[in-house]
Formats: sequence, C-alpha cells, structure tokens
Amino acid sequence: MRSIFMMLFMAVMFVSGYAQNPIKETRETFESFGSKTTKVVIPSTSLADLMFRDAVERGWRISPFEFCTMEEYEEIKHNPNYFFLLRVEGKFRSELEPKIEYITLIKGGPEVRRGLYSSKDLITLPLQLVDSEETTHLHLLPVYIDVIQNHIYEVQSDLALAFKGNTIYSDRVEELKGKELLFSIDYLNYSVSENRFMSSFLNNVKVVDEKEIEKALEESRKNTVVPLLITPGEDHRGSYCYKILVGTDDHRLYFFRRHKISRWLSSGFTREDIRKISVPFQF
Repeated sequence: MRSIFMMLFMAVMFVSGYAQNPIKETRETFESFGSKTTKVVIPSTSLADLMFRDAVERGWRISPFEFCTMEEYEEIKHNPNYFFLLRVEGKFRSELEPKIEYITLIKGGPEVRRGLYSSKDLITLPLQLVDSEETTHLHLLPVYIDVIQNHIYEVQSDLALAFKGNTIYSDRVEELKGKELLFSIDYLNYSVSENRFMSSFLNNVKVVDEKEIEKALEESRKNTVVPLLITPGEDHRGSYCYKILVGTDDHRLYFFRRHKISRWLSSGFTREDIRKISVPFQF
C-alpha cells in the first residue's frame, strides 16, 4: 500500500503555519472549523482506506464532512473554505525516504499548491509503518478520529494551546493519577525485569501484552490508559519513533513524545519517559 501524499516535516508534529498575524489567523481557523466542511480524502478501496472511511462515518461529529477522491482533492485543495483529513507519508529532512504514515488535518489554501508541508497543519498523528502489509495499527483509526476532534475542541476553548505544539500532551502525566495503566515491557527501549518495572510505579501498573492493549482500546475500557508505540520498523538511524499514552474510554492524550533513533538510542519508551510517567503513581 502506498499513501497518497508525502509531507516534509520540519521540527514539530503540531505545526503553527500562521505567519503574518498568527493569533488572528489561528483564532479564525479554529473558531470557523465547525461551520466549514471537512473533506476526507479516500483515494482507494484498500482495507486501510475502507477502515478510515468507516471510522469517520461512525465518529466524526465536529463539523460537516464529505468524502472525496485524490483527483477531487487536487482540484479544491487551494480553497480556504475546506479542511482536509487525509493519510500521508511523512519524511524528515534527515531521512532518505518516508518511514511512517500519518493522519493529518489541514486547512485548504493557496499555500497547499506549493506542497502539503507548507499548508496550515492543525494536527498530525503517527499511524503506522509506510507500506505496512499488516493491519495491527488500523484499530487506532477510530481513536485518532476522537483525538483530532478533542484537539480542536481544546484549542477552541484555549487558543494558546495551538502554539504549544505536542508539549501540551507531554505535560499531562499528572492526570494519570487514579487511572489504571496497562503497559507492555516490549514497548521499552531498555531491558528491565517485570518486577523492577512495576516497582517504579509502586506496583500501580499492570504489565500486559500488545493484544491486551488492543483489546482494552476496542472495549473502551473505563478509566484505563494504554501506551502506543509507532516506530519506523527496524531501527532506522535518523528516523523517529513516537511514544503515546491514550485513554481507552475518552481517547484523551496524556503523553506524547518522540525521539530520533541513533546508535545509542533505539525505538521505545526510554528510562526518562518512564520516570516521568511513573511520578503520579508514586503518591
């Protein structure tokens, strides 16, 4: 499977693409969101596209929406009266080719003609390995549909959040207190025994496998938080992996970080990540 677009990433996942009068333009963009149509780009009948379409049909509630083909997108992408929700391949400057596919929400406008990466990007989330023949991460599509809408609602309530990037989510670990955290040791980028890992949370964590994490998401398990790990496959130096914590019932983001993979730093949650995440469980 090949995604239909490629996005060149600069530095952050949530891009403030508002140059001349950022506060005014950003306010207008988010405040007008519910009154404008969101075009959802569905270029094929692949399993991923069909699941994407189904997730939108079942879960999109924040604005009117219509599905469109790639050809239709090309014709109307410069129209500022539309927003576009689509799957893209992401490529950082340090990468020779795209490694991860993303779900992105952008605002139409003349700048889109110069390339997707220069458009007004409201939110972008990592989904899966590019050209993945597996479907292990497609269950995240309904989750991401909610995450995207939650993000819009939050920015509409507090415009300052639009300029903080993904740090607004990495700073929310204190909200984990009182939640049941499920975690897989396989998501770590270092070796540790299960007992040692649990002790760092004062045993207030449940160690499970990836199937249990997926099951908790599918069941929308109450008051539960699970990790998501999106990697570029085999450890590609110079590429990025993403570490996320999300609520299984409210699809709220509690943690969002990424790091560049290097000779000294492999994919997965780092010791620093776990130290930060574990703090609310120690009191």
